[in-house]
Amino acid sequence: MRFFWIFAALFAVTSGHLAAQQRFAVRPEPGTPLVAVELLVATGAIEETASQAGVAYVAARAAVRPIRAELESLGARVMVTAEKDAVSFSLLAAPDVWEAATRLLLTALYRDEPNTAAMVAERDAVRAELLPKEGNPANTLTREVDAAVFGPRHPWARPAVGYARTVEKLSAANVDAFMRGNLLAERSWLAVAGPVDPALVPTLVRPFLPDAPWQPMTAPETTPARSAIRRNYNYITSWVAASYGFGPEADLPALVLLADLVADQLGYGPTRRAVYDARGEVMQVGDGGEVRFHVVVPPNQGRVWQTRVQDVVASFADQPLSDAAFQEQLRRYRGIHLLRLSSPEARARETARALFRSGGRERTPLALEPVTAERLRAAAQALEPPVLVFLGPTTAGRAD
Repeated sequence: MRFFWIFAALFAVTSGHLAAQQRFAVRPEPGTPLVAVELLVATGAIEETASQAGVAYVAARAAVRPIRAELESLGARVMVTAEKDAVSFSLLAAPDVWEAATRLLLTALYRDEPNTAAMVAERDAVRAELLPKEGNPANTLTREVDAAVFGPRHPWARPAVGYARTVEKLSAANVDAFMRGNLLAERSWLAVAGPVDPALVPTLVRPFLPDAPWQPMTAPETTPARSAIRRNYNYITSWVAASYGFGPEADLPALVLLADLVADQLGYGPTRRAVYDARGEVMQVGDGGEVRFHVVVPPNQGRVWQTRVQDVVASFADQPLSDAAFQEQLRRYRGIHLLRLSSPEARARETARALFRSGGRERTPLALEPVTAERLRAAAQALEPPVLVFLGPTTAGRAD
């Protein structure tokens, strides 16, 4: 428990460094050997056309390609990640160079002119990375579930990184236009975690990130599938997914706990030896999100596990756990999530996403917010009916 309270105190003490609508937050951690900076820009598939899917990811990578060599000379590195409604830049640097590295990143994004050679190089690199991944059953399942949850023509039904076939057709002009029109300071959120002086961060960041009101993007209406989706896929296993939607008023800490508990009950065990993999994840997008579960089982057990997933989720909605059982699960849940926050880059990432999702109002990391058994039950009861997807081989023309 001492580990938990150290983290709780750390996040509580630093929460005062954020003002309303301010675009950055600081987590001063004197004993940390590295400084992590997470910069999140709210842009993505909504602002891409279907024929240019992936341009946001290519643009983000092209923006930082010209500074990679200089960052490496400082001993720093930056990674780019694409999400449904945002792209993020994760910078890791030593305490004596983090300011220089952060200034390089912010200047590259918001001051430097786009580099045509970098655009072409990143387009080709992204295409080469996507080609071998697109036939992977896990990626195929993700695409099928996204299409079922959002609607096959919704921008969020497309992979955040695009497709190899659309990326290869992007021109430098396409990428340039996206960079100038969408990688904007007004859409950005930044978090710093590590041995830094909080008083120095505003001087570094404010010239780049204005304290402007947040104007979230308006997403098209989603059209979830009304019946289970079943796709023939010639593979040695079956993949089953269930997506439970939730709205803006959802109890996120309780849903994160629910996702872990359900995945634990679905996963491999003495009575579930046929389960190869089971996962649960809370995915926020727009003003809502989904709790998505997937299991990998033998090819003849897909229908059984579609029902099993729904039964396990329903069991948490039927009645609350006993106090002893709940406290045991809660301790395990907190431990798992605190381990996920054990690195400065993970804490910076959590903070930046909390800023973005809350519109500039800092929140306690989900693992540290108090959850009760009754809140867990209420969160399960509030979930929307699931969207079900099956991916696997068929027998005699029918999916199992």
